[in-house]
Amino acid sequence: MGRTRANLELKKAVQEEELLAYEQTVLNALREVENALIASTKEEEHRQATAKAVEANRTAVELATALYTAGQNDFLAVLDAQRSLYVAEDALAQSSRTVSTNLVALFKALGGGWQTEEGATPDGSGS
Repeated sequence: MGRTRANLELKKAVQEEELLAYEQTVLNALREVENALIASTKEEEHRQATAKAVEANRTAVELATALYTAGQNDFLAVLDAQRSLYVAEDALAQSSRTVSTNLVALFKALGGGWQTEEGATPDGSGS
C-alpha cells in the first residue's frame, strides 16, 4: 500500500512538473510573439519615415538641379543633394529588409509553417 501511494505521489509530481514546463513554454511563445509584433511595428514606422525622407531628398535634388541649371547655384549643391538622396535610399532599403525579417520572425513566433512547391514542409514531412 505504501508503494502504491508513493507511485501515485511520484506520478502526481511528474504531472505537475510537466504542467509547469508546458506553462513556461506557452509564456515563452507569447513573449516571442509580443517581441516580434513590437519589432515589426516599430520598424514599419521607421521604414515609412525613411520613405518620406527619400521623397524629400528627391525634391531637394530636383530643386538643386533646377537652381544649377538656372545658374543660381553651383554643382556642389547638386552633388550634396544627390549624396543625401543615396544615403536615404540606402537606409530605406535596409529598413525594408529589416521589416521583411521581422515579419518572418513574427510568422515563426505565431507557429506559422509553410509548404514548398512540392507540397512538403521545410522539415521534410508531408504536412
